[in-house]
Amino acid sequence: MATTYQTYCERCESRLVPGAAYCERCGERTRKAKGMVRLAIRVELVALAAMALLTIGFVLAFYVQH
Repeated sequence: MATTYQTYCERCESRLVPGAAYCERCGERTRKAKGMVRLAIRVELVALAAMALLTIGFVLAFYVQH
């Protein structure tokens, strides 16, 4: 499986280093970096939802006991 890299910046159209996450000239994130950020946000939201459910479960368990 061949990996293809974004070769030019979408904002300033300067050439990018293979595998770059940001443009060295203007600082724009590459498509790969944008995808990684979206993935990280999804993981954080799932973790926060799991913690909220766990907290609600403990609160309900202690409430029922008393």
